[in-house]
Amino acid sequence: MAKPKTSIAAIYDKVAKKYAVQFKDELQEKPLDRLLLEAFAKDNKRKGTLIDLGCGPGQTTRFLKDAGQTEITGLDLSPEMISQAKKLHPDIDFQTGDLLTLTLPENTYGSAIAFYAIVHFYPDQLPQVFTQVHKILKPKAQFLLSFHCGDKFIHLDEWFDEKVDIDFYMFDPDQVIQSLKDAGFEIKDALVRYPYPSEHQTQRAYIKCVKSRK
Repeated sequence: MAKPKTSIAAIYDKVAKKYAVQFKDELQEKPLDRLLLEAFAKDNKRKGTLIDLGCGPGQTTRFLKDAGQTEITGLDLSPEMISQAKKLHPDIDFQTGDLLTLTLPENTYGSAIAFYAIVHFYPDQLPQVFTQVHKILKPKAQFLLSFHCGDKFIHLDEWFDEKVDIDFYMFDPDQVIQSLKDAGFEIKDALVRYPYPSEHQTQRAYIKCVKSRK
C-alpha cells in the first residue's frame, strides 16, 4: 500500500523550508516546462480560475501568474509547504487539500495543472486522483499533467538532511493516458523529454487533456 496521506504531509512539513529554497527558481533551468506553462496560461487566462494541484512552495503557481493567469489558486497536502508558498507569494491564494479526496466545489475551475503531483501515488490510485480532478473542473476545461516516466519507485530514508520514509513513483505514460480517459478526459497532446543535467535523471512526460464529459 502507498504511504498514508498524513505521513506524506508530515514529511513535507519537515522539509518544507529547505525544499522551498532549493526549488523556488527551478523553472529557470527548464526551458520546455516554461514554454508549456506559458502556452497553458495564455490558452486559459480568460476561462476562470486555474488550480495548481500539488503546488509545493508555489514556484509553478508564481510562473503561471506572471505569464498572465491572474485568477489562480495553489493547493498542496502539506500545511507547512502552503505556509512557505504564502510567504514567498503573498499575492496568490494558497490552500491545503488532498488529491484523493478533494472537497472543492464541483464544476468550478477553468483549468488545472499537476506538475509532478502524482509522484507519491500507486498506479492503481491514479483513477481516483483523476476522477477527483475531473469533478472540480468546468466542462471542456484543460488539465496539464507532468510526471517521471518508468516502471519503478525510489525510496528515501533521508531527504534534505532529515530522516524520512518516503517513496517516489514513476509511471508508464500509456497507463496514465488510459487512467485519464477512464476518468472522463480527452487526450489532446502528450510528449516525453529527456532530463536536463540539473535534474534527477529520469525522462519526463507531459499530457494535456480536456474534460470531455460531465
